[in-house]
Amino acid sequence: MDEDRKKDIALFKYALIALVLQHNVKFQMQYFREVSQKQYDVPHMGRMRFKAGTLKEWLRQYRRHGFDALMPKTRNDKGLCRKINNQLAQDIKESVEKYPILSCSAIYRLLVTEGRMQIGYLNEGTLRKYIRDNRLRETNPPVLRKKFEKEHVNELWIADCMHGPYIIMCGKNKCKVFLIAAIDDRTRMITGGRFFFHENSISLEILLKEAVSRFGLPHAIYCDNGSLLQSSHLQLARARLGTALIHSKPYDSPSRGKIERFFRTVRQKFLPFLDIAEIQDIDQLNDQFQRWLQKEYHRGFHHGIDTDPMSRFMQEIKHTPIKRVSEEELNMAFQITITRKVKNDATVSVGNVLYECPPEFIGKKVQIRYPSDKQKGLTIYEDDKPMHKLTKINIHENSNPPAWAIKFQREDDKND
Repeated sequence: MDEDRKKDIALFKYALIALVLQHNVKFQMQYFREVSQKQYDVPHMGRMRFKAGTLKEWLRQYRRHGFDALMPKTRNDKGLCRKINNQLAQDIKESVEKYPILSCSAIYRLLVTEGRMQIGYLNEGTLRKYIRDNRLRETNPPVLRKKFEKEHVNELWIADCMHGPYIIMCGKNKCKVFLIAAIDDRTRMITGGRFFFHENSISLEILLKEAVSRFGLPHAIYCDNGSLLQSSHLQLARARLGTALIHSKPYDSPSRGKIERFFRTVRQKFLPFLDIAEIQDIDQLNDQFQRWLQKEYHRGFHHGIDTDPMSRFMQEIKHTPIKRVSEEELNMAFQITITRKVKNDATVSVGNVLYECPPEFIGKKVQIRYPSDKQKGLTIYEDDKPMHKLTKINIHENSNPPAWAIKFQREDDKND
């Protein structure tokens, strides 16, 4: 407990015994008994009652040692837990030393499994606090972090993913959604933000393609080292566009503080006011999120830049050239490349949908490419050149082929 809190509590105690000290009470114990019948809001401690003997002891301590005697004392057994005896303390220490990589939760389960502690005897929080207070596990020294900000818009985007709520689809299925977002380091504009059902590289590619189309091409994208950003498709896309991909150290979320701070804003100012029961599909959720971005976040005051993101962005683009990318270049950069073998009926299957191929490809393995944000425009490539656009098969049309191999006899021929 810090000194300010101790002083607040001491002042509260002094207020209860002040009348006695000032000789404004005729019968001291009678006054203390009356006080003991009431409840009081004690600073930092909540509502409490006090026995007459406790009040008498406060008075005695004040008269002997002064005001400081009313301040709460630091426990002599600080860092210890009364439930943790010497044997259990030794077991905890041995487990931590033997398995240094295990989490506190895993140490708790290990102690219960080995019969060194009964389940429910301690909670995990108490064990975690005991290990921390007694420094049974080495802690890394604080990392020096310096506040930084890029000089120009689109010089650095920071991207990450946040676990979102569950929404009910079509009144039946309960599905979890994920918010994938990218923020411009200079202006704090959210260059891309959308909820997806899947936390994967395809979702990220869709988001980045949309963001580049609206805000231009960033010089670099800063993100974590997870599988979300390690796909070969994404690596190829950023190479085609000439954008650097910078990875932070594993489990180092503070290094991506700006996007993490935005996610906290989403949890505090968007999700609490969202009526999940009225969300029918993910498109409706994204529509509401985009309206909140434009009306609330982008036009709200941001303490980090001392203005709102929209104003800073509009000011920055006046003297910073934005590198634009054509739709064709974006489609080429964010292409999904797959390999399929053409069946004997001149078809290939992509996403459980059959497509027709020219007959010369029957029995061959072909390379098929299509934009990552939509499974349209599927094209067969050979030697990195487009050869043929695929079309969905129409089984009803194919059921009426020209009958060049069948000869029908007329009635006149029969009579002859």
